[in-house]
Amino acid sequence: MSTRSAQLITGILNDRQFINSLYDSAQGNFKNYLMRFFYAENNDGIVSTSDLRKNVDSNDYDLFRRVLNQYSKPLVNDDEGVLRLEKAKHIAGMNKQNLLNAITSIVIAATSKDVSKYLGSSLINEYQYAMAWQEREARNTHHQTNVQYSNNDIDNQAKNLLDAKNYGLTIDQRVWVKNDKLANQTNNAVNKGLMVGITTDYINNHLFKPFTTSPNSVETIFNKTKNFYKNQLINQEKTRFGISAANDVFDRYSVNKLNWNLASTHNHNDACDDLAQGSPYSKADYPSRPHWGCICFPSPAYEKY
Repeated sequence: MSTRSAQLITGILNDRQFINSLYDSAQGNFKNYLMRFFYAENNDGIVSTSDLRKNVDSNDYDLFRRVLNQYSKPLVNDDEGVLRLEKAKHIAGMNKQNLLNAITSIVIAATSKDVSKYLGSSLINEYQYAMAWQEREARNTHHQTNVQYSNNDIDNQAKNLLDAKNYGLTIDQRVWVKNDKLANQTNNAVNKGLMVGITTDYINNHLFKPFTTSPNSVETIFNKTKNFYKNQLINQEKTRFGISAANDVFDRYSVNKLNWNLASTHNHNDACDDLAQGSPYSKADYPSRPHWGCICFPSPAYEKY
């Protein structure tokens, strides 16, 4: 396994683990607040819509202040975060059900801000590493350049790439789109539960039932969000940042021949193995990725004169 492949895969695995931990924590915090309302408002072990369509009281206001103190700080300095925070504040005082929905939205928004911040840092690091590795490979294959970058130059390039749109949206925008979907689906699942009556059995076997495809399972809703990041966005963006750094090096070092490098996740033969065997390729003929989620990568090849 090449050092580049090992670094790429280790980074992706670390990203997936961190995303898991963020959303597991958010789901746990949401459940704690849900259970607070359940224990405070249940009538013979059942909480229904009528139980939460009551005016909020002083205890509820105290709870909301504690939520704001805990979760609002990272949101107030972010335009998208402020929008979600103000929307939650607007509905929180209407009744207890809206208060629960507002708290849920704030918990999820704070998590989304953490996700966006983490992904930004991880992708900038990926760009820096890819740039350094490709430059070493270019020099090792006897390519030269008169154009050198400072660390600040590379950081700025990575940040510009972070702000650029991919699939019509920036990474930050994609995070907030996913945020709104997660918050809406979670609140809808709770509100539907209140319509039939939430019991401890309903909480355990519907709202938090694992390994189900039910749209009313909060467990399923959170898992789908995690899978979006782990199986789609992380791979897409790590690849985009790595390829952008590589192409910059290829241009500056006048690299015209490229090798196809297998990612270490290849544990069985597929089209990528054939492409690796066909190396080197001229820069103009370097193949497109043959399958979804491919994280194979190019590197400079020796040129025959």
